[in-house]
Amino acid sequence: VRGKGEWWLGAHEIHAAKAEGPFPHGDDRFAVIFDMDITNKESKQRMQMKEIGVFTVKGDKITREEFFYAGG
Repeated sequence: VRGKGEWWLGAHEIHAAKAEGPFPHGDDRFAVIFDMDITNKESKQRMQMKEIGVFTVKGDKITREEFFYAGG
């Protein structure tokens, strides 16, 4: 998870970001709503992105991430 996060931050320029939550779900999961304005460094494409991240926790570590986007 940490390596993927480092790659993502290196591949994008972040102009603005907002996070809402966390929203707990049971003892081992939580969700966060992310709203971002980013530019992909390789393609130079700027985009607004909204996603829901669902995180599974074991012990004190995030062991799984799932991301959901609006269809359309």
